[in-house]
Amino acid sequence: MDKKLVDEIIYCLPQGKTHYRYFKGAYASKLLSMLLPRTASISILNKSRFKNLLDHQTLKQVVANAGDGMLCQDKVKGIWQEPSLPFLLSVSRWGGTSDRGWQQTSRFGENLVLQLNLPNQHIQNYKKWVDADWNDTLNGRWSCHPVQKPDNNAMFRDTLAWSRIDVDFTHNEALIEEIQTDAVRNIKDNADYYKNCMCQQCKIKMNYVQWFSHYTKVWAEAMLMATIWFIYQELGINRLFMHTARSGWQVKKMSKTWQPPRSIYTDLPRKFAFKQTWAAPEFLLRERCYQQLIRRQPDIDFYQLSMNELKTINL
Repeated sequence: MDKKLVDEIIYCLPQGKTHYRYFKGAYASKLLSMLLPRTASISILNKSRFKNLLDHQTLKQVVANAGDGMLCQDKVKGIWQEPSLPFLLSVSRWGGTSDRGWQQTSRFGENLVLQLNLPNQHIQNYKKWVDADWNDTLNGRWSCHPVQKPDNNAMFRDTLAWSRIDVDFTHNEALIEEIQTDAVRNIKDNADYYKNCMCQQCKIKMNYVQWFSHYTKVWAEAMLMATIWFIYQELGINRLFMHTARSGWQVKKMSKTWQPPRSIYTDLPRKFAFKQTWAAPEFLLRERCYQQLIRRQPDIDFYQLSMNELKTINL
């Protein structure tokens, strides 16, 4: 995206704290409630690729109580379970240099960044069990990734994960460039060290690892669900794309040594009912760098999710 457009989007978005709560598996009801028209036929949904959302355990009771065979959007929207986890969402930016390979962007320009941040309780527990003097943060005070930094930031929260998004309002499209976390990887590496050492100090730090485990289990689905909500509800965009494991490193000119966990770009989008497609975002087709790529490598695929798909067919 053009830098000016990123400036305008950030300026128009709500400023300050945006609260967001999530429980494991919440994506099924949250996403389906956004996709559904006011009512929908359960039998038709069962024949679609959205069946995996309908079959999720969080929806079983609502489906079972639908005696007329129709699913009500309001009842799906009202599904909630405890325990849930609190988060704070914030928006940042990424990119802007001429080196797309290092920035890992699909075209020249900037990406919008959505940060999924941990609650203030995390800082309290981090100080209690890991670093009483708060000499460092979970992601590192000098991280070069798009996470929140504590310096001159009165609302600082450690970033659990982030997504990078490229947006084109002309074509009503958004491309999810990346879903990533440093925090979960850091915790896993530290936990291995604590377990091997098991001195008294490391035993204390294991309390922190245990507390953090609730976030480790949900970070990917919570991040993608927050991203879809943000794109659809806050930006008003209906046509979403996401990279496949293969298209990600090809389109973004990434080194193969930098590739993220494959499951993030295979299992995760399929769980969210994205469909695999040879169709690329229209805005990419107009980019010279992408045109050059597909002349050499024409079989580039993406994942796609149209938020209006179920609203335009007879359910």
